[in-house]
Amino acid sequence: MKGITTLCFVGLLCLSSCTNEKEDIANYTRCFFASFTDGTYGLPTDYYPSFDSLAIDRYSDAVDVEPGNVIEKGSGFEVHCLNSYTDKSGTFRQDSIVLFLQKENQSGYRIIKSKGLVHVDDESLWFGYETGAFTYGQSLTDYELAKRKVILATMMLNEYFSWKVRLSERVKILNWSWETSYSGDAHGEGRVVNNLDVPISDLSYKITYYDRYHSFMAEDDGHISKTLAPGEKYNFSFWSSNAKDPSRARLELEFSDKLIYKLIKSKHYQGYEYDDFIQKYDDHQPKSDPKSN
Repeated sequence: MKGITTLCFVGLLCLSSCTNEKEDIANYTRCFFASFTDGTYGLPTDYYPSFDSLAIDRYSDAVDVEPGNVIEKGSGFEVHCLNSYTDKSGTFRQDSIVLFLQKENQSGYRIIKSKGLVHVDDESLWFGYETGAFTYGQSLTDYELAKRKVILATMMLNEYFSWKVRLSERVKILNWSWETSYSGDAHGEGRVVNNLDVPISDLSYKITYYDRYHSFMAEDDGHISKTLAPGEKYNFSFWSSNAKDPSRARLELEFSDKLIYKLIKSKHYQGYEYDDFIQKYDDHQPKSDPKSN
């Protein structure tokens, strides 16, 4: 960690030499946000050693912070500021940020934790509230939020593959047939069944055509517009003009991400899934060897 004196030179004399400590801290905060986009102010990790581990988006066009926003808390300081920026989608945003600073030496500081720098996307936020990772009125530090984001991503991925397996096992093509027309186009029909206990929509299929030597000719795809209730069977038809006189064909169902995430959102969650996942994870961690204690 560089001292504040070194950072003054790197950051073009960011910190004043006056005795007003709160003004120094406000300047230090401005330098920290300037380092997001301007290397002459050093790196964000020079100010906040944990910065990179939190996967923080480096967006900052202007930061509003004044000495009056600096509050002394025991041996450290709490800085309240407003970070204004345009995100990657072109949307203007303003985030309320709280930085917690510790004095490192006679003239140096470092950020030890923060609130408001880590963002959670809408899908993860919804999933977090549903599974108990987040509760309304909760105030988490960025470290706690970043940790929960990673765990929620793992839980969501588990849900994704669980539904994908269930779909492949329970939604089936019962039978199908095809032939070629006088023009060489392939056409036919199939029958699909939904053996899940939930309705499904946005179901797609893919047909792969081969010649008489079993060599690939072309692919075609289609969409089954019908919402299939649990246990429902449905006939669909297809017509392909991109492979002339194929000799063989393979028909398979495709389960899109849109379908799977719709099923994830349709599930009823109890609100303790997050704690259960943490408990199972902890139970599978290697225990310390008593001989080594």
